[in-house]
Amino acid sequence: MTKRNRLLVFLLICVMLGTGVLMIFTGLKPNYQPDMVAKKVDYTYRDFAAKHADIKDGVIVLAYHRILKDNQVVNFAQRVSKNPQLQEYNVSQAVFNAQMAWLKQERISVWSSDELLAHIKAKDIKGKHVVITFDDIDTTLPRNAANVLFEKQFPFTFFVITGQVGKNLDGEQLASWPEIAKLSQRPGVTVGLHTNDLHYQVNNQPVLATHQVSQRDMIKDYKQSRTKIKAQLNRQPNVFAYPYGRANKTLTRYMMTYGVKGIYLLEPGIVTNDAQRMQQQIPRFIITDQNFKQLQDWLVMK
Repeated sequence: MTKRNRLLVFLLICVMLGTGVLMIFTGLKPNYQPDMVAKKVDYTYRDFAAKHADIKDGVIVLAYHRILKDNQVVNFAQRVSKNPQLQEYNVSQAVFNAQMAWLKQERISVWSSDELLAHIKAKDIKGKHVVITFDDIDTTLPRNAANVLFEKQFPFTFFVITGQVGKNLDGEQLASWPEIAKLSQRPGVTVGLHTNDLHYQVNNQPVLATHQVSQRDMIKDYKQSRTKIKAQLNRQPNVFAYPYGRANKTLTRYMMTYGVKGIYLLEPGIVTNDAQRMQQQIPRFIITDQNFKQLQDWLVMK
């Protein structure tokens, strides 16, 4: 093979690899059309600290989705993709590491989900604290984020879509059961539920926020997710996060009666002692590359 032909083969391989990675990140697959968000959500949390300066005792729950490596392929995918997972719900690995380093440097108290629920129940939250959570559990959690959390001994919670483990979901390559099991065995790690197979939208609305799923099917899905976590991880999960953050009252009542002690949403807010029924509507902040500074200001405000 001539030098010219070898170069052409090498370039072809590079193009094929790049295209494959791009398809994973952008969700380009046969008959795939990403769900569009009905309205633009403002994740800047502009002036958050100033607006909440009077709250001295409270907990901020951080919601992460993807922690992406900084490289040319990922940067290119972000530029061309219309997938919101790459545009709004991602944090670069360098930025995530800096955020965790700041929490450690400032000695911000980081609670587990169990600690949060205990303090909510006792209504004895004093000072300012943080809870760290991850939705969906794609491969970027075990590969790009977990090590820094373990190094800093920060507890964290992740929510598993049990029926989609190991699959590609809307452009996300979800972690496998062995990867999830390895994480779950570490101290300080809480495993939560994110439905079994109801993480999708109908007409731009989370299916659990519509009338497309019967009460019987919702309960069946919940039971399936618990059964799979028990079978794969030997855990009895007691926390749940609604896909897209939209709650269903019927499902909430059932879960709070049968096994769940805390339900997380995606509405921004501070967990305080005054809030009513906080266990079943815990607010969270979706963290991006840009908005963490707004929360930092409140956390260090005296």
